[in-house]
Amino acid sequence: MRVVNQTPAKPATIPMRDPNGREHLVLILKYTFAVDARGSCDVVSDGPGPYLVDEYQGTDPATSSIRKPSDVFFYKPGTDVILVGHAHPPAGRAVAEVDVQLRVGPVHKAVRAHGLRVWQRRGLTGLGPGPARPIVEPVPLVYELAHGGLDLTDPTRPVGEPRNYVGRGVSSDSARLVDTPAAQLQYVGGPAEVPASFGAIHRHWMPRASYAGTYDQAWQETRMPILPLDFDPRFNVSVPHDQWSPSPLRGDEPVEVLNATPAGRWRFTLPRRAPGFATFIGDQRRDHATHLDTLLIDADLGRVELTFRATAPMPRKYEMLSDVWLTEKRVR
Repeated sequence: MRVVNQTPAKPATIPMRDPNGREHLVLILKYTFAVDARGSCDVVSDGPGPYLVDEYQGTDPATSSIRKPSDVFFYKPGTDVILVGHAHPPAGRAVAEVDVQLRVGPVHKAVRAHGLRVWQRRGLTGLGPGPARPIVEPVPLVYELAHGGLDLTDPTRPVGEPRNYVGRGVSSDSARLVDTPAAQLQYVGGPAEVPASFGAIHRHWMPRASYAGTYDQAWQETRMPILPLDFDPRFNVSVPHDQWSPSPLRGDEPVEVLNATPAGRWRFTLPRRAPGFATFIGDQRRDHATHLDTLLIDADLGRVELTFRATAPMPRKYEMLSDVWLTEKRVR
């Protein structure tokens, strides 16, 4: 099979089975743009290709959040919006908190980043975060600094936050939290017990895990190894609901990021691309629909990644699939 890529994006072609077990070729294109402080977007050639595995903030996946999620899946509805970066305090000012905001299409999200603070006793039985120290360096926007955690002190009775197993504040004995670091990220105006960040979430975290389907005895006897009948493709959505656009983003949407760069305000228009995916079986050409399913904004690097995919049914004889063409259509 020959892959002809006539776009500036980087491709990947991966054989996969659809939810009913039929074999397809998943075609992926990832564009990378450099975006300057004035909002000018220029496609670059040195960006990454599609991610074949999750990339983590740390070295141990069991105790680390995801920095950039894998692109290996069959289909994803809508568009995920991910922000990678740090919360930056105003230049020349000592503040104990700063609000980071993200706006693009229907996604509007605000997270407050605090300086270092620890758990303190309140009253006779209560606990709460103490006063925050001034922010002296940018605060990473990672789930490790949000509410959450997993306490395995008693392995037979684990205690955890199913929306974020790597965060701070969860313990089977609240007394052990005293003088330990408290969460530094929380929703602006929201409950402190809800994990708040802008990154991707693990497959075994909620709400993703709730869409995985039922893997019971009936599944083992009638469908294994293909997916269960109640599998929901939202399992492939790698972000919380407030970072997901159910209708795919088209491009040309205004993007605004506040306080995730040293300049404070970062505005640009989402680049619009219209890639075309086609396969050739013998002399027959087939075109395959696509949409933008992942938007990743890297505020640290000043870059934006757009990921598109399409799926092509494989012929019974693989060698009959001779060519894959990746092109760009004219945008109207």
